[in-house]
Parts: sequence; C-alpha cells; structure tokens
Amino acid sequence: MKKLLLSLLFIFCMSAQVYADIMPVRVSDVPSGVLGVYQPATSIKVFENPDSKSKLLYQKKWTYITVSETDYANNLFAVLKDKKDLSFVYATDMDEDYVKVIYDKTKNSQGWAYKEDEFQFLPWITFYNMYGRKYGLKILKDAPDFVYDVHSRSDNESQVIGKLNRPKEIRLTAIQGNWALVTALDLGGKVNTGFIRWRGDNGELYVFPDI
Repeated sequence: MKKLLLSLLFIFCMSAQVYADIMPVRVSDVPSGVLGVYQPATSIKVFENPDSKSKLLYQKKWTYITVSETDYANNLFAVLKDKKDLSFVYATDMDEDYVKVIYDKTKNSQGWAYKEDEFQFLPWITFYNMYGRKYGLKILKDAPDFVYDVHSRSDNESQVIGKLNRPKEIRLTAIQGNWALVTALDLGGKVNTGFIRWRGDNGELYVFPDI
C-alpha cells in the first residue's frame, strides 16, 4: 500500500505543471530609466542598433509550458505569468519600428527589439490603465511612507483624507500624472477613495499592477 501511494505521488508530481510568477516586489526591482514594457510573443531578438542588419545581441524562444523551467527567465522578464501566457520586458527607449529593451536585468544589458505592432510597446500609463484597472494595484516593498497617504486631489499640497493600512485590495479608476485615483479596501474592512502617488518625480515606481 505504501509503495502504491508513493508511486501515485510521483506520477502526480511529474504531471503537475509548475507555473512561474516573475513580478517586481520592491521599488528597486524596477531599473531606473524604464519608460514602460515591451510585450514579446514567444520569442525575442535583440539587436545592437534599431536595425535588423546590425549585430544580434540576444535571442530566445520559449513556450509558456516550459519557460518557468529556464535559467534565463529571471534575467529577461519584467513580468512573467506563464499560466496566463503573459510576459513583458522592460523598455527604456523607442524608435519608429524598434523598442530598446533590457534583456539581462542583472547586468542592465540593453538592445533593440523589433516592434511588430503598436501594442507591443506599452508606456507605463497605458500599461497601468490596461492591467492596473483589470487586476488592481499593489504597493511595492520599500515604498516611501507617503505612498500610503490618500489625498483629496492629485497634488502634494492637497488634503490627506485617509491612510492605507494593510490594503487588501486597491482598485484603480484613473491615472493623472504621477497620481492614481483608487478605491482601497483594508484588511479591517475600511474603504478609502482618493489619490495616491504611484510614481515618483524621478520616474521610480511605488505601486504596480497586481497581475
């Protein structure tokens, strides 16, 4: 009986799919100078210049069944949700047909990837409006204390009308500059509606879509 149970457990573990979740957790996880994200399909080619005839710096192909098992995933992806067939790479610049991407986060290695359509490059505001509204927001670790202040308007001098305390859910309504209009539910059941800082003056991110 014991051998049978062990065999069944082994078969289950072998057949079970382990899904990877790569997401920024801390403010420092998002490199400085990032303007948004580039969304590849299931492959990426990175060139030295915004020209396919220039030197090829990096290329990868993957499937969302196996990408979680690869050793490059953490270096390449800004966001990876293989259960959702969803992946993004940090983008730092753009040309007419190319986007400059970070293809190795540990070394800040960058190059140019071809943009097959306009929606492959998502500036932060577009990305937040799409995925922040759909999934809500989460506050990144090490975010400044003022990020938890809920303001009446989208400016630093406006009245603080509430404070987030262990937010369970943060729903995004709109982005106004570096401010986000949100409705947040704390673990205690208190609801706050108002503006919080989602981005700093130097472009650092304090909150991120909770995909």
